[in-house]
Amino acid sequence: MKTRSPRTFVVVSHTHWDREWYQPLGVFRERLAALIDNLLDAPDGLPFLLDGQAIVLDDYRELRTERMPEVRAALQAGQLEAGPWYVLTDLQIPSGEALVRNLLEGMRTVRDAGGTPPSVLYSPDAFGHAAAGPLLAEGFGFGLAIVWRGYGAPDHPAVTAARWTHPSGASVLLYHLPRDGYEAGSSLPTSVVGAEAYWHAARARVVVNSNIGVVLLPNGADHHARQVGRDHAVAALTAAAVPDRVVVDSLGGFAQRVITAAADVSLPEVSGELRDSTGWTWALQGTLSTRASQKRTNAQLERLLVRDTEPWHALAWFTGSLNRATLRSAWKTLLGTHPHDTLCGCSIDDVATAADARWSDVRHQATAIRDDTLRALVQCDSATQRGRESAWVSTVVLRNPASRARGGAIRLRLLDRVVPDPVGPGSASGSANHVAPSMLAPGWSGDEHIQALSRAADFDRVESPLHYPRNAVVRVTDAMAWIAPMPGYAVNPVALTALGDVAAQVPDAARVLATESTLTSVPWQIEHTACGVTARHVATSALLQPSGWLESQTDAGDTYTPSLRGHPIIATWSPPTVRAAGPIVAEWEVHSTIDRPRNAITAATEPTSRELPLTDIVRITATATIALTGGTDRIDVTIRGENPAGDHRLRWIMPLPAGIDATQLTAEAAFGSLRRVHSTRDPREWPAEQRLPTAPLHRWLALSGATYGLGIVSDGLAEYELLPDGHLAITLVRAIGELSRRDLPERPGHAGWPAATPNAQSRGAFEARFSIVILPADHDVALAQIEATADDFLLPIIGDTWRGVATALPPFVGLTLEGAGLSFSAAKRSDDGQWLVLRCINQRATTVRGAWHLPRAATEVRTSRLDESPGPPALFASTRVPVTAPPFSVVTLLVR
Repeated sequence: MKTRSPRTFVVVSHTHWDREWYQPLGVFRERLAALIDNLLDAPDGLPFLLDGQAIVLDDYRELRTERMPEVRAALQAGQLEAGPWYVLTDLQIPSGEALVRNLLEGMRTVRDAGGTPPSVLYSPDAFGHAAAGPLLAEGFGFGLAIVWRGYGAPDHPAVTAARWTHPSGASVLLYHLPRDGYEAGSSLPTSVVGAEAYWHAARARVVVNSNIGVVLLPNGADHHARQVGRDHAVAALTAAAVPDRVVVDSLGGFAQRVITAAADVSLPEVSGELRDSTGWTWALQGTLSTRASQKRTNAQLERLLVRDTEPWHALAWFTGSLNRATLRSAWKTLLGTHPHDTLCGCSIDDVATAADARWSDVRHQATAIRDDTLRALVQCDSATQRGRESAWVSTVVLRNPASRARGGAIRLRLLDRVVPDPVGPGSASGSANHVAPSMLAPGWSGDEHIQALSRAADFDRVESPLHYPRNAVVRVTDAMAWIAPMPGYAVNPVALTALGDVAAQVPDAARVLATESTLTSVPWQIEHTACGVTARHVATSALLQPSGWLESQTDAGDTYTPSLRGHPIIATWSPPTVRAAGPIVAEWEVHSTIDRPRNAITAATEPTSRELPLTDIVRITATATIALTGGTDRIDVTIRGENPAGDHRLRWIMPLPAGIDATQLTAEAAFGSLRRVHSTRDPREWPAEQRLPTAPLHRWLALSGATYGLGIVSDGLAEYELLPDGHLAITLVRAIGELSRRDLPERPGHAGWPAATPNAQSRGAFEARFSIVILPADHDVALAQIEATADDFLLPIIGDTWRGVATALPPFVGLTLEGAGLSFSAAKRSDDGQWLVLRCINQRATTVRGAWHLPRAATEVRTSRLDESPGPPALFASTRVPVTAPPFSVVTLLVR
């Protein structure tokens, strides 16, 4: 009889703390305080993991400030452990930079509290994992990643430990939790008899597929306090487990044990994203589309912080223009919405409402810091300018929020026809709001080159830290203009009366035109026929239906899992009307409606989900614009609508042109792109959860063909599907009214604690923005073009009018990245405040050499990991900092 090898079981006592979920933050935070109070009041010397996130320390501080010295002592003694994340985030929806900010803030918060975060990429409950996991682990010096959901499918190695690799060469030891996940060792028996019975039944479940001699036994569960009699339970288990060995350790201690044990074991490799747990545990991929508008808001705010606030803020510090503002508060507020139950939308409505408030706060914080920083960069001190009111000259401030030189068509917000409208005591005598503006001509020069899109009256205030605001009613003109290229991250202030000096006539080759029957540009010919809107790409003869159509289908699912019923309702678009005739923007408007039941499915409190009688019918309305922009090779589609219906999924469907391979595509993901191939496995192979054909969507998708490719840029929606009939579907709204249902054939049983979520029906306004571009057949060139298109569409050059400017403002030369195949990732001030952090991504399979061009000469440049720890000195010369990026790498430099 073969004797089994003894194993070491490592008991790590912990709580898995969903900060908000089926209860709001206020409830769970009170329970958290009681849990930590107990650990401090009756310490037993054994380590306890306050989950893999540091926000619990901030939450405890909110309620128990006076006890933080005790927390510090417990962290320093190793009795408490937290981190390395700030929040246990979803790992598919956030950008790579947001994941880095999460780890940076988590490490900093734990260290500020006196602890040492475990060197483990600990993610026990995320609904899947980004392919960048090895990059994150290596970038923060972590030797181990612990995962549960998203791994364990038939396509994965059937072992507990594997080597998770990235095309860049980064890798990390991956440890897979058992089917019971982080609850595998919860509520251990305290008696010898009970421990023997438990061990006989539980050992096989815990060690299944184990290929190393160290096994994690997580002693905890959702919101569980420390187990009563834990030391007795460990002693009883130790006796029952012989000849196996049972030890108690921290999460960091387990990591060291498993890394040592795996050093002499030949491990299989796994690569790419981990989104399939078929046969192991629920992956819950339906959360990608739950509360879709919130995911879109988050994506826009990440973009605001990473691309349109952090770089200006960092450059202002680097050039000595500004040295006081910090983005830490804005990032912490945003990260507070990133726990998977919050960002994935699978929480009660109170949680979603609180997240909306946080997102609004982030927008205000980031916008205020950006605007103050822009003023610092062009030496526009608000107090000084306000003191010279008689000399005010309205100034258009152009800014290029991208790291490459750009020009051509830009969007302007022009203010003129200023009528003072004072506020406060005495305002009645000084108000001129009853006087009609005397200036009828535009307040700017070069109007013959400006294309006005809309006009409206609005309030505008000039503010100063030392003065009362100056309020006025102004005419706001939303317009387009054509300008010469600006350097990357450059700012160019131009007096409104001198706008004609920079606004040029649109070149003939860049002009666009709209009539009732056609939209035309040099690259595109778009027509409306009996078959709808058809676009022909002149250079490749590719034929598209850029407006596609809307599709609604009954969804009887919950916030975790869709349960689609019946046939979809298809809605086509009306004939177009002209919204903008050109020459810089040519735009059509079309309309569509869908009639659906107000509610289609009975509540989850019913014994089974049944469809309701179709008696109360409401109308979904949608308006789409199809636009060509001068000098670009793209078609922009914007869809806005009103959804009064519940229990359905609304998607935008675009048929793919002939010659495009519809079985696979390249998708942007965290820190690069990855190729997804359509799976031929039966999605119903595991009755406990049906696999979904949908996938995560970041900014763009790229499909290829023999002679050309197709790119689609999306503004924040998080789910797409390649349909078997050669169409692309992107989810606009998934309207469902229950947190969890027990009766879904796609996933029998509750995935969460049931509760009604009427706000998740997403009734009200919805919006989606897409840009469609024909790509070259060459893969590397296509990726560079789709990256540039995404920047141009989502981060255009903006010109905003500042009224309170009394002196000529100097331009700011900015920051530019050069190198074919290199894409911008970050420009920020380091967390320690000592460096300008510059990060770029090599999208190619070959080494790429490029350079950063700085607004002033650097005195020191060092290479760095993602954690911003200074590495060896790098070569540089003056304002040009060379970059050498190995294949698929993420390169971080520290500059000062």
